[in-house]
Amino acid sequence: MKTTSNSMIIQAHEGDAFWQPGVKGNCITIKISPWNHAETNHTVFLHELPKGGEVGEHAHDDGTEIFICLDGEGIMTIDGKDHSFKQHDVAYVATNSWHRIQATSEIPLKFMVMAPAGLEERLKLMGQPKISIDEAPPEAFDSEIGRQSTHGVI
Repeated sequence: MKTTSNSMIIQAHEGDAFWQPGVKGNCITIKISPWNHAETNHTVFLHELPKGGEVGEHAHDDGTEIFICLDGEGIMTIDGKDHSFKQHDVAYVATNSWHRIQATSEIPLKFMVMAPAGLEERLKLMGQPKISIDEAPPEAFDSEIGRQSTHGVI
């Protein structure tokens, strides 16, 4: 018996993209979330972080995160310990585990993140919409939301 499902493929050019605070060119693209799949409990996004960019130290009190490095190199600090983070590496970050990421390579550090649903709302509020794939990044900017404990981020 054949059944139907709500499975889906999100193509490389698809997703809701937002420029993020910090270094110029810092961008995330939401690939899977309740925005496009009501039944999911996850947010999956692509993060492109140029050299010198960082995701500041934080923790999540509502679930784990998994990071998969696609390209570039960086340093991932988990609970105070630095780890090399490069292509094909996978990082598992437990609930309430403090972590940060720094991009160190000349090419952008590109990684996918799987997190609990809800994080997409914070990323949207922190960022500025990226309208087209060819859009030039805005100058570096700051975000008050990024400094607040919201959406499970502490």
